[in-house]
Amino acid sequence: MGKNKENKSKNNILVPIIFSIIGAICGFLGAKVIEESLKNNGNWWTVIYTIILIYTVILVHIIIHEAGHLLFGKISGYSFVSFRIGKLMLISDGKGLKLKKYTVMGAIGQCLMMPPESAGYNYPYILYNLGGSFANIIVALFSLFLYITLPETEHLSSLLINSFIIGMTFALMNGIPIKIGGITNDGYNVLCLIKDKEARRAFWLQLYINGLLIKGTRLRDMPKDWFELPENADMNNPLICSVSVFKCNYLCDKRQFDDAKEMIQFLLQNAPGILEVHKNELLCDLLFYEIIGPCRKEEIEKIYTNQLKKYIKATSSYLARRRLLYAYELLVKKDKEQAQKQLRAFEKATKTYPYAVEIEGEREMIALVNEKAELMY
Repeated sequence: MGKNKENKSKNNILVPIIFSIIGAICGFLGAKVIEESLKNNGNWWTVIYTIILIYTVILVHIIIHEAGHLLFGKISGYSFVSFRIGKLMLISDGKGLKLKKYTVMGAIGQCLMMPPESAGYNYPYILYNLGGSFANIIVALFSLFLYITLPETEHLSSLLINSFIIGMTFALMNGIPIKIGGITNDGYNVLCLIKDKEARRAFWLQLYINGLLIKGTRLRDMPKDWFELPENADMNNPLICSVSVFKCNYLCDKRQFDDAKEMIQFLLQNAPGILEVHKNELLCDLLFYEIIGPCRKEEIEKIYTNQLKKYIKATSSYLARRRLLYAYELLVKKDKEQAQKQLRAFEKATKTYPYAVEIEGEREMIALVNEKAELMY
């Protein structure tokens, strides 16, 4: 417990430092906008142009960051699984490349790869995790070199200095170990992986399981021992906790709802390192099990807090969320019209959803909701 407090203390020191750096950078860029505006006799088109330029450079550096994960992952022997910027997601499902739509709360971009075959403990992980920051630094330094060496021109010089500042900011935000808003960054992951071999196994499993899911393997068909942790596992570690979250999903896919519910309740009480996003996902599952089970009003109200409602709204594009809301409207509120609205939204989302096995599993869950409805009405 003392170790956990020490880590939290370090994180509390790092967070204001990082945000101070980002604030200073934003202040500098803002000053540049005003300066450019004054140079052009208060021409607001210059301000608009500079803002567009900054946002464009940010988007480019997001792509560069994820491309860095891809490049250094390939160098480390990883294979391509998916590449996402915003809602657009390119996947490799074993039959070729396909363009899908998917969002992950708290992550504007994401490059996921399948790690090389391993027992899960000894495999290359540093380059893959820090590859995004390395790519941002490389492009930022090259931009600075061009800014210094090329003759000063209004638009090109502005582009290059913004690329340098934003690239270095991205590198710091992702490379310095930190956890913000319940989400860990790349540097934090590397620190966890270096310190704990079980964390290395957990990270390997996350990537490997995700790769199998994209290629069409259901969780229920994966080896049971993948989802087991040793008795001395550090439940303060977010990566290790993620294996237990996978176990809850595994039990759900095997339709062992009582076991899944018991596991969720255990994690919520005994896993202090669990990420906030995972905690909310587990609460959504707990709410669903209550709805299709005893469906007790007081228990549903206890789980369905305002905070969870906000999370559900923020993740409404997830198939599991539409299925949950369908069950809630149909079985709790008994509003068939709103339930059908959720079902239509579910069907629309399936057309571009990247995980075919998840679509299959969610349809089975909806069938269970319908069975429960037939008994109630």
